[in-house]
Amino acid sequence: MRKQFELVLQALLAATLTASMMGCAATKPPARIQFAVHTINRYMPEYVVEASKAIEATDHPDKERLTDIGDRLAVAIQSLDA
Repeated sequence: MRKQFELVLQALLAATLTASMMGCAATKPPARIQFAVHTINRYMPEYVVEASKAIEATDHPDKERLTDIGDRLAVAIQSLDA
């Protein structure tokens, strides 16, 4: 009887987790969040290019690392708006 109870409990847990994950996948973020992500995505590539130009024009010791961070940030932001 205990084994059967454990199986039922595991099945309920699996069903609950599945339902909650489906709910997360089916709902969109609020409109203000969508708008913010879209706005950031719209201006980030231009900002990264300009910031990279400015960093490379100076003799900053971390210029390679900073331009790489900007490029990765732009790619990450673009993936959010997809």
